[in-house]
Amino acid sequence: MQKEEICIRQCTLDDIDELLKLRRIMFESMSCYSDKQLWDKAISNSRDYFLKNVPSSKFIGWIAIIQEKQPIGAGGLVVDRHPPGPSNLSGKIGYIMNIVVIEEYRRQGIGEKIMRSIIAYLKKHNISVATLHATDIGKSLYQKLGFKLRNDYMEKRDWV
Repeated sequence: MQKEEICIRQCTLDDIDELLKLRRIMFESMSCYSDKQLWDKAISNSRDYFLKNVPSSKFIGWIAIIQEKQPIGAGGLVVDRHPPGPSNLSGKIGYIMNIVVIEEYRRQGIGEKIMRSIIAYLKKHNISVATLHATDIGKSLYQKLGFKLRNDYMEKRDWV
């Protein structure tokens, strides 16, 4: 069997429905959130977010495609600007998110190709700091790419 050619490219507005499907696959693979009403609201809110933020590049997404049309994976990046400090003179911080590959295509290097595309973007735009949240599935890939586990992160939710 001939190996299928995989294309990794930046997302456009035309990719939003596929991004939403892949994002849902990502959350389902992590066994998150089984409430259908919550999912429907999250999808609606995410669609609004992507419609606003993809054209302005406030959200930069990548999509992995085979056979020139079938999406099999994706990843995203949001760049925040913080006050510059000694360890980050630009203050720019890339937050990598939503790295997902559909199950039958996992462990074939597609997630790594998506990550390398994101890292190339970060380098091209002189963004020297990037963070992400790692699942058990992706942790070894991120470590292979040079990401280090940190223990100084705290979070509080449920403000509303």
